[in-house]
Amino acid sequence: MLLYKFIITFVSLNPGCRPLSEYYYVMTRMRRYCFLLITMLFGTLAGWAQVDLGEVNTGGDVIVYDGIDVSSYQKDIDWASTARDQNIQFVYVKATEGATYQSRHYRYNIENARKVGIKVGSYHFLRTTTSIQRQFENFIRTVDKNEQDLVPMIDVEVRRGWTNQQMRDSVKLFADLLEDHYGCRPLIYTSSSFFNNILGTSFASYPLFIARYAKSEPKLNGAKWTLWQFSDKGRIRGIDAYVDLCRFNKGCGLKDILINKNQHARKRRSVTDDVDRSNKRPDHVSVGSGEVKEKPVMSKRQQRELKEKEEKERKAKERAERMAREEARHKAEQAEKQREKEERIRKEEQKRLAKERKEKQERERKQQQELQERTQREQAKKQRELQEQQAKQERKAQARQARQQREQAKQAEAERAQQAKQSKQQQQQAQRKLQQTQRQSLQTTQRNDSIRNASQQGHKKNKSSADND
Repeated sequence: MLLYKFIITFVSLNPGCRPLSEYYYVMTRMRRYCFLLITMLFGTLAGWAQVDLGEVNTGGDVIVYDGIDVSSYQKDIDWASTARDQNIQFVYVKATEGATYQSRHYRYNIENARKVGIKVGSYHFLRTTTSIQRQFENFIRTVDKNEQDLVPMIDVEVRRGWTNQQMRDSVKLFADLLEDHYGCRPLIYTSSSFFNNILGTSFASYPLFIARYAKSEPKLNGAKWTLWQFSDKGRIRGIDAYVDLCRFNKGCGLKDILINKNQHARKRRSVTDDVDRSNKRPDHVSVGSGEVKEKPVMSKRQQRELKEKEEKERKAKERAERMAREEARHKAEQAEKQREKEERIRKEEQKRLAKERKEKQERERKQQQELQERTQREQAKKQRELQEQQAKQERKAQARQARQQREQAKQAEAERAQQAKQSKQQQQQAQRKLQQTQRQSLQTTQRNDSIRNASQQGHKKNKSSADND
């Protein structure tokens, strides 16, 4: 992106149309981009080179980490590139988990890490869902003791389904089985809180690998840690994903986790213990006849071999007893879990039945209530319908009565109209008769007048004529 901006800025220069002040501004931006580009380039190279300053451990070497641990999460690792990191003295590789899981990258990581000279060790992730014996068998099937440079490691992180005492007993049994098989005490990996609250001082004599992702060192109650996993965000050349980083405690080093040195130290302790115990044994034993027979003198080597044989037999017997106890405890736990499961199922069934009964009663109550409400609604509906019918009948009767009254009134009105008409007709007839009578009377009067006038005129004429005469 910066290179793109640099090119765009360079191309944007146009001597024919830009003032000098703008050229100065553009050149300043170009210098700034060049400075940022060079800084990013050096930062990238520094990240590739894995250069980092850190704290000073016991030996006075300035380092940040002493080793790493990997699993299938990191996938395929370029161990040749990883080996160039001088800080890495060792690597722990995840081999197994539970009773069946085996890491598909385990064989590749172990073989290629040893080829480039890195000390390797294997670890098992402990699960609480299967027996310790099955997990131990899964681990020894996968991890060959002849291919190990470091003591085996137990990854203890989960406690689901187990009490604290069951957790301690199971981890102790797994550690004893590993010690008998590989000839050395295993490394216990856990967090500081898990150790302080659950495992406790019963594992203080074991080498401890403590995970605490912080700047301050882990603090354990009554124990000293050997390794501290202080980061899960490490970046190592040859590994594409994040990786866990760890360092040794003061006074501790690679010698404390090498399998051969720990095997030798353990053998020296067992020889001394055997010699001390052999000196305490009686030199004579009694036979059946009451004679006392002198025991043949054995060399120290024979005594050591005899003691080692007896020790192996004793440990085998103890291991068998522990395995039997573990199996018995596991069976008892399974039986207890089964009983708890059955009890839980029974309680859940009771709760379910009680809930179903309650729901059934509630449904019946609701149905009864709905039935009552429906009956009441039907009765109210019938009552309303009856009232409506009665009201309708009353309205019909009233309407019929009103209609009859209207008809009667209409008939009376018609009669009155008829009577009025007849009366009017009579009046008209009477008036016509009166008029006719008046006309007749008038005509008669007029006729009489005309006759009288005519008679008067005739009389006058007669009189005049008589006068004339």
